[in-house]
Amino acid sequence: MTRRIDPRLHDAKRAAILDAAERLVATKGYDAMSLQDLLDALGMSKGAFYHYFESKPDVLLALVERRTAAVEADLRALVEDRGLSGRDKLERHFAAVDDWKRDEGRIVVDVARSWYADENALLRHRLLVHGLGRVTPLLAQIIRQGVEEGAFTAPDPEQTARMLLCLRHDLGRAIAEAVVADPHGEPDVARMAEATADAIERLLGAAPGSLWPAARALRPRRSAAT
Repeated sequence: MTRRIDPRLHDAKRAAILDAAERLVATKGYDAMSLQDLLDALGMSKGAFYHYFESKPDVLLALVERRTAAVEADLRALVEDRGLSGRDKLERHFAAVDDWKRDEGRIVVDVARSWYADENALLRHRLLVHGLGRVTPLLAQIIRQGVEEGAFTAPDPEQTARMLLCLRHDLGRAIAEAVVADPHGEPDVARMAEATADAIERLLGAAPGSLWPAARALRPRRSAAT
């Protein structure tokens, strides 16, 4: 007789595995975390683990995908908020992403250490394309609203949204590479963020200095990231 799997229980257990992995990344780092560490933390056998994930890298991918889903959900809520202007929605989106990166500094750095390794290049590309497909249409709606309100002058909101996300992605990569290269240094995050904010404002046709105030005050929390 074929065993029936309850989707809700399966999803709950999978989420518990990811929660445990996230805690271990925060305390040990992704590279130092072994699969056995994760199994011990969960009180789970290796056979049971393989019902949910194929490998440790598969857990890493799921962690990144879960974050992408959270960004998508937050962005969708902003799109549907009729009480905010397009510019306000964009600012809140940027601020939420930046706040998460600061608050989860250790996790971001340790995941980045493995995530930006050469062997994950294809995986990164696939996830970027996947994320662009999910987030670009939502961001385009916000940009289109900003154009209608006169805050932006971007002639093609869809393509502008795509380029904006690529700029944000490149900023994240630049910061991660700087921190990974010198874990105890102080990369000039503010300078990188300022340059990206300027490029985004030009891309949108927004007034200089009118967007992304969080980026202009961005500072890494070294105590969380080291």
